[in-house]
Amino acid sequence: MVLRTPPLGSLKRGLLPQIHHPLPLTKRESQRLLESITSSFRKNLDREHPWETGETSTNTQASSEPGSTELLSTANHRPTDRHLRAILSNPLLALPHNGSVDASTHTSRNNPFEVFDSAVSRGLMNPRRAAGFLATIRSQLLAESPNNLRQRMGASGGGLCVLRWLRASGQESSLSFLSDPALVRLIIPFLFAEGLQEVAWGWLAQLAARSNKLELEITPGKASAQSLSRLMSAIIDESRELDSPSLTSLDPSFAALAKAKGILHENPACIAAIKNSWATLSWASTVDAVGRPKPSVARFENFVDIGRPLKLPLDLAHLDLYHPITPTHWAAIKYLQRRQHFVQDMPNMKPQMQQRLLCLVLDAAERLNQTGQAAEAPWLERFRNAICEKLNLGILNIEMGETLNSSIPISRG
Repeated sequence: MVLRTPPLGSLKRGLLPQIHHPLPLTKRESQRLLESITSSFRKNLDREHPWETGETSTNTQASSEPGSTELLSTANHRPTDRHLRAILSNPLLALPHNGSVDASTHTSRNNPFEVFDSAVSRGLMNPRRAAGFLATIRSQLLAESPNNLRQRMGASGGGLCVLRWLRASGQESSLSFLSDPALVRLIIPFLFAEGLQEVAWGWLAQLAARSNKLELEITPGKASAQSLSRLMSAIIDESRELDSPSLTSLDPSFAALAKAKGILHENPACIAAIKNSWATLSWASTVDAVGRPKPSVARFENFVDIGRPLKLPLDLAHLDLYHPITPTHWAAIKYLQRRQHFVQDMPNMKPQMQQRLLCLVLDAAERLNQTGQAAEAPWLERFRNAICEKLNLGILNIEMGETLNSSIPISRG
């Protein structure tokens, strides 16, 4: 049996809703309808993004005063406005600049900020390119003038630009960008110059909280124990230049190390980071001490106390010779007496170890001469001469040999 197909008109009447032409609205009715829709949309946003604690009463009172001058400023601080502004200012959603094809295109290519924004909006930005962006800005500033470099770096806003991208891309929350040595080395100076040093300290605290899970081996794209050590060293270096009236003073670095130690935990990754930074400052306090002002007693002694559990006897012995008020040579003499066999091993040591041991011998001998006690350790003079002979300092470098045998302290670089 063949069923009859209903006509198209009946299908339209049964399935499709009746279509009515819009009712004519007056201008006032249209405005009221628009305000109703806008108010409904705003209420839904306020429900999804409520006021923070302590803001509701203040802002409700301000909004209840029609015509008040505070209404506009209050609206600019609504949670919904902040939410929408965060979306609109997200660098990942920014439109690339559309310049003309002639001179503006050439200018755009030479402007690192426009190149950076274009790469971000196209999804091409990564930590390596972000490091290149900061390196380009720094090179341009140096080419203009080497004077007031830190101040001009702060005015450039390059660090904030990269920071916004890190937050928008989610890399700040994962801290994966810290696995890139070049980016860490470049962004920390920019952040400190721009007054954003607390951001760097926050990264250190976050990384310290995850330190139990950090791997000692380097894994590309993943923060490791070396990432923690690298970040901590960069922060300490910049703290010295930021807070010190003298760029050679180590007091701010000692204070930064103490602050970092209070943040880090007792585990292998954190201990390794502290040891690395402590050893670097120990070298700066002894081998590279010429021309530096004496540090404060409290900070110096606290720095030495931090290093005692790290099992670096050579450093501790050398630091005793550089105490700002009461230098002593006993630890250095005791250390060298027990290691006179080092003379035979000197040619096989790494250059840094050779320099460190030689400086310890020279500083200990100088201290004995200053206190009139050189006769109590005649072997120290022989020890020094034997080291110079083993290293061929008197034969291959006559000028250096004369320097080592003079009463003038060696210039340590």
